[in-house]
Amino acid sequence: MKSLMIKKIEKTQMKKIVYIPLFLLVIIINACNKKEVAAPDFSVTLDPANTYKAGENVKFIFSGNPNNITFWSGETGKQYEFRDRVNETATTSVRTDIGVPLKNMSTRMDSYSYIYTAAGTYKVTFVASNTTVYGSKTDVKELEITIEP
Repeated sequence: MKSLMIKKIEKTQMKKIVYIPLFLLVIIINACNKKEVAAPDFSVTLDPANTYKAGENVKFIFSGNPNNITFWSGETGKQYEFRDRVNETATTSVRTDIGVPLKNMSTRMDSYSYIYTAAGTYKVTFVASNTTVYGSKTDVKELEITIEP
């Protein structure tokens, strides 16, 4: 009777010895799989009803649903092309232009309205991005608009 119990215990311990390394192997294989970040599916157009006059709303229509959207109006201090600018001398210091974060991954945004206060031609930039722990992919969309007085 005692030897039968010992055999059952030994059999149970052997199963553990086989299953634990197998379980660890499955975890390691899954951890090594490289996850791909999807490129954002995003486009932006101007609302056909826009009048493009200073002091009035300019409406931008979005399609797609990226994790994040950042907006650069094209006005002084808000130009995408100067986002990485670093220019310091002994007498002057120019700061980097900053975009406005519009959307994060917990929201959905189908349009955005902006009011230009001065007439002029502006290069408007939207940067859509998908970001995960595995990396980030971006898509830059630029539009040129002329605002009348």
